Amino acid sequence: MYDEHGKPCVEDFEDLRNIRHSLLRSHIESRPATTHLVQVEALAEILENLRPKHLNNARIPIMIEGYFEDMNLVIRNLAQMLEPGGRVALVVANARFEGELIPVDLLLSEIASSHGLRTERIWVTRYKGNSSQQMGKYGRVPVRESIVFWSKN
Repeated sequence: MYDEHGKPCVEDFEDLRNIRHSLLRSHIESRPATTHLVQVEALAEILENLRPKHLNNARIPIMIEGYFEDMNLVIRNLAQMLEPGGRVALVVANARFEGELIPVDLLLSEIASSHGLRTERIWVTRYKGNSSQQMGKYGRVPVRESIVFWSKN
């Protein structure tokens, strides 16, 4: 990858880390959320349920909260840019950590509603299996990957 002057964007590991920290927080290296604009009761309950669990990485709740804070900003900007009657289709995958389901499609749809977007439908495109470690503890409980369709009122 090169910038507009033909110079490499990533010259060392620190450059790569800086890029990762500037992206949507959907990775374990995510920094804690500096805002707490997302006030979705179900998300707060999920994060509370994860607190006492022995997660394979203690940063998972930081990543989850950061992801929804970032997606709140993305959805807000989409809603501002859309003309009335405009539509959005977004592919998302639900997740499960230490048996706790995170219904990303439903949570994002609730956030979208707070920005004036109406959920028209959610198409389930497939079900993804869970890890062998999760299956050993919680059984085979696949999570859905779906496309959410929103429109501006």
